Amino acid sequence: MGNRKSLPVIGLLLILAFTAGCDTPATTPTPVDTVAPLPPTSTHIDIATSTPVVTAEPTPLPDKTFVIYDDDGSRDGMAALLYLLSHPEISIEAANISYGEAHPELYVQHTGRVLDQLGITDIPLGAGQDKPLAVGVPFPDWLRGLSDKFWDYPVPNAAKTYPFQNAPELMVSVINQAPGPVTIFLSGPFTNLAQALRLDPGIRNNIAAVYFMGGAVNVPGNITNLISDSKNRVAEWNILADPQAAKEVFESGLELYMVPLDATNKVIMRQEDIRPWHQGDEKADMAADLYDIMFNDYGFQSAEIFDLTASVLMVQPELCDFQPVHLDVITDQGDTLGQTAVVPDAEPNVHACLEPNADGIRQNLNETFSQ
Repeated sequence: MGNRKSLPVIGLLLILAFTAGCDTPATTPTPVDTVAPLPPTSTHIDIATSTPVVTAEPTPLPDKTFVIYDDDGSRDGMAALLYLLSHPEISIEAANISYGEAHPELYVQHTGRVLDQLGITDIPLGAGQDKPLAVGVPFPDWLRGLSDKFWDYPVPNAAKTYPFQNAPELMVSVINQAPGPVTIFLSGPFTNLAQALRLDPGIRNNIAAVYFMGGAVNVPGNITNLISDSKNRVAEWNILADPQAAKEVFESGLELYMVPLDATNKVIMRQEDIRPWHQGDEKADMAADLYDIMFNDYGFQSAEIFDLTASVLMVQPELCDFQPVHLDVITDQGDTLGQTAVVPDAEPNVHACLEPNADGIRQNLNETFSQ
């Protein structure tokens, strides 16, 4: 994130990291290895300069959609959860926290406290491992520290603790027992989902789709937003944190609907945009308060909404023409680690939102949160 001389500068840097990436590192962090790292499985492919013109038509959500929420403990991810909970047609079957911005076993308690504050006690909680499957660049400690503190928002029910399960095991159990196909909303690294697929590959048969925020297709990555001297100009944080997990999911054959930086760069919110949310219920008011902290305390003038954009597009996929494309996740260590690289003329494995209806997304948020 570079040197920070004032709170407004901190704010400007933080907003670029909500889907990626708290004490600022002086140099690029060393990639984290597990006990038994997996070998790299890809080589560098240059990013594409154009995309296919054929569009995909996501299947509209049915009357009741069973959803597993999987986030990495981000402010934006919590706003996305509040948004999904505001839709009666969405049934949240589990709320998982992955490795990423959060320390999962700590942040899952924040999730439980928020749900309890909202009177929701029937959503099982899961926490994943606090490391990638193989190699990855961890989020800066200063950002993880903010996640630990629940983004400076007053923690409700701070004295209470909540039971939780192993996130991949919970995911497998919920998918296998669900009364219908499950949609996965993923707004952090892919670690939990990749491990769930390793535990039981058969869960693919009961996963309707995976909507996720992550990656970059035709735009630069966002690693230097948090690590100013990084030479990686192509990766996005949710992928770079655990490239091997992302690669396994990209190659899983699942229906993947991707909301990359290409899309989220275009959905900008100002404080006046969120002010109507305070007219809504407790969920809407909390979502607005989370962003007000950025504007009021950190000096933000505008903010991209990464995970929140992805949640809107899951509920209202017609707000973007998803482009079919084949993407390979680079897992070789180097300056392109974590890149989601286009493979021309290959069978598409992802539907990518590149040109969202930004006005429509903002309108949908106001209609959802201000009622």
